[in-house]
Amino acid sequence: MKLKHKFLWIALLMTGLFASCNDDGAVGLDLLPNPDGIGVFRLDTFSLRTYTVTEDSLEVQQPPIFALGEVSDPIFGLSKVGITYQVRLTNENINLGNNVQVDSLVLALSFDNYYGDTTDQLLLKVYELDETIYRDSVYYSNQVPAYKSTPLATFTYHPRPKGTVPVDEPRVNGIDTVFNYPGLLRIPLSADLSNRILAASGGPDLQNNTNFLNFFKGFYITAERVSSSATGSVMLFSTTSARNGLFMYYKTDTLRRRFDMLLTDQSARRNVFNFNYQGTEVGGRINDTSDLVQFGYVQAGGSVKLKVDMPYLRNLVKDFDVAINKAEVIFEVIPGSDNAPFTPPSRLFLLRADTLNGNSGFIVPDLVEPYYDGNLKNGQYKFVITRYVQDLLLSKRTDFGMVLIANNTISSTNRVVIGSSNNAMYKPKMIITFTKLK
Repeated sequence: MKLKHKFLWIALLMTGLFASCNDDGAVGLDLLPNPDGIGVFRLDTFSLRTYTVTEDSLEVQQPPIFALGEVSDPIFGLSKVGITYQVRLTNENINLGNNVQVDSLVLALSFDNYYGDTTDQLLLKVYELDETIYRDSVYYSNQVPAYKSTPLATFTYHPRPKGTVPVDEPRVNGIDTVFNYPGLLRIPLSADLSNRILAASGGPDLQNNTNFLNFFKGFYITAERVSSSATGSVMLFSTTSARNGLFMYYKTDTLRRRFDMLLTDQSARRNVFNFNYQGTEVGGRINDTSDLVQFGYVQAGGSVKLKVDMPYLRNLVKDFDVAINKAEVIFEVIPGSDNAPFTPPSRLFLLRADTLNGNSGFIVPDLVEPYYDGNLKNGQYKFVITRYVQDLLLSKRTDFGMVLIANNTISSTNRVVIGSSNNAMYKPKMIITFTKLK
């Protein structure tokens, strides 16, 4: 992982620890000559300039959540996301025994949540990887892995995120027991793979994980809507459940058994995103800085984000020095744009931009503070960036502006429509409380 991105995503994860704190970010009053508040000014007329830009491809290795599905959105277009990952042996020197008869080979993933309309069916295709993937390598959001052309399974699926799935599990006492697993996706795979695994029993390919991952490199799973007129959904899966993996059910003589190859913390994994904005509202507004643009757009997964410029901020210190007591930025969600099934992100992040409108590795200093916020409340996303604004005013560095991005951006396709700086009713606001120092 690139070092600057590593620090950025660590900072974003840390902010979750402070989401419920009440500190409002007002600072400096106790350091001023008039601690009772005399001489403090409040301005809410600072002009912001916003427009929509595409997100650069993001590093997506080792996501906390898998995302799999396809959604057709009348505003944002077509969003698709697949997953790729390894399964690993739980023991070494695997020998399944003699007189083995395979019942089934099943790929399983545990639900976490979903986005979109789960009444629409999805067509899932499971492929075998044709390249080795690595846990400590960098992969990008639009980077499709090499995979074998013939699928291991083609599975028509009606998402059941809250349903239960009965599974007949073998027990050590030889008596099978049916377990009702909640929110579980189970895909039966072709006999070709189970025959290969059976043939490898007792040999070097099942001796250890190094050999096994050379023998079977992993999966690439894709999803598409069964009906092209459907909305579709993106299913979110846990990456830590003990029920995630590849399970082979077989018999030796009369005893039924199960061989586990699991998705573990040591497994390389990532999400693979693809977006098509052709003919959509979003597609016609990317990089459009005209005064006619009323809306801005933010979507997770390496899709689009909002560029935010503060062109006149330094006018505040043109004639006198100031101490910033509080700097707050508020973005308004366009009413009706967030109706189900297109739920907006629960949180956004306002970050420092780099020269190419990317997400700078130099973090906003307020980002890890309790008051930073960014959570969706009453149709608004609010941010307190007091230290960032004070630092910007005191420094001589070039201001490249900021970018507004979605949370869970490497594990989601959630999106939101924001009022732009041209929108009279829902334009973003910047409110600064400050004290003149001389």
